[in-house]
Amino acid sequence: MVRESYCGLCDDCQLGNRDFLETVSQLKEYIDRFRADWWVHCFPDGEGFSFSEFRKGINWFLSHTECPGCKGGRGLENCPIRICARQRHIEHCYECPELKECNRFDHLLIEFPDLKINLLRRQLKFKACQYHQRLEQAK
Repeated sequence: MVRESYCGLCDDCQLGNRDFLETVSQLKEYIDRFRADWWVHCFPDGEGFSFSEFRKGINWFLSHTECPGCKGGRGLENCPIRICARQRHIEHCYECPELKECNRFDHLLIEFPDLKINLLRRQLKFKACQYHQRLEQAK
């Protein structure tokens, strides 16, 4: 399934990635086989963590193997990036002439600092393609 978003964040999503899911499956198998939660009492003064929550996270990844991205119905309905792209009738943020100055990405840049840089690179490629299309049409 193709994961699509306006901002490009879904391009690097690991949901549905076969290698990622195999790794998560192996981790689940090891934890179950070695009964890792039994060791929680060995951690001094609360240094351990909740193995039940850890297992819950692993199971979540294994049961959410496909995400269609925000364009396919997932994501935050009130995402400022999504709202803006829809209002501007653009398919991807790299198509927007105001991308460089846009501050709608600030909440994502903390966790994904390269997101906007990658979009700006895609924007340059997009503009180059448009330029070459115009040259071809002018012939």
